[in-house]
Amino acid sequence: MKRFIVNSRVPQIQLNRLTCVMGTTNIFERTGIKDVHLKTCYCCSPELNADVEKAMIEFEAPSKEALEAALQKISFPADSIVEVTKVKVGKN
Repeated sequence: MKRFIVNSRVPQIQLNRLTCVMGTTNIFERTGIKDVHLKTCYCCSPELNADVEKAMIEFEAPSKEALEAALQKISFPADSIVEVTKVKVGKN
């Protein structure tokens, strides 16, 4: 499984960031999505305006395409999806 960071805008009129993050796993289960998992919410940016909040959320999925399909299926508002790359510092 690969890890991805999703930059998301959460419509505050519908729900807040915490509710969005906590409810996403349940929605995946109810819609039969078994290969995509929400791992954590790293941070939440300050509100841009009264109607929209931002969140950076880590997902685990077999591919970016699988994650995109799962998020589209549940109408999850993703602005961008970036695969996480681990950088190791080594001695030369």
